[in-house]
Amino acid sequence: MRATALGLAAAILLGGCLGSSNTGNGGGAGPTLPTPQASLSGLIQGTVAVLTSALAAAGFRLDPPVVPYRPSEPADLVGAPRAVFQTSIPDANQGYVVIYELPDPGTATIRGQEFASFLGSGFGQTNFPVDAQFSLSQVGSTLIFTWWSRALATDKVAAEAAFNAVRGVGQPITVTK
Repeated sequence: MRATALGLAAAILLGGCLGSSNTGNGGGAGPTLPTPQASLSGLIQGTVAVLTSALAAAGFRLDPPVVPYRPSEPADLVGAPRAVFQTSIPDANQGYVVIYELPDPGTATIRGQEFASFLGSGFGQTNFPVDAQFSLSQVGSTLIFTWWSRALATDKVAAEAAFNAVRGVGQPITVTK
């Protein structure tokens, strides 16, 4: 009897924890965080094509990431559709490239400036090495984000070259640390 009561109590508690999602907005379910797109949109495909070409000219590829990756980002980009890639440098923890899709170029410009401000803030840098260099640029309705760290790079020349190839794509958005 006691085991049944304990089991019932545990099931109620577990069900309550799994079933509730109080987000501070009236108790409704919070937004589902996007995962990288399984099928790329036309906008992201276009940006990928430009990036692939720029990286190929520098001797690199744009590959699926080795492990799941999500950068520190401002709240307004949390729900944006995105695609995550990794350059073909020999660093499993670097070379990530995130392409965000926004509804239109004007929104991309606004979100890009917000992202640059976020990365320039102390809070925005907390998930990156101290020496991280950031690249943020806009191609139409998309934003391209990448970073690299000289201190963490196993092949500093390759890591910087791939970073510079990505940085050369699109309209740059200045990130001031």
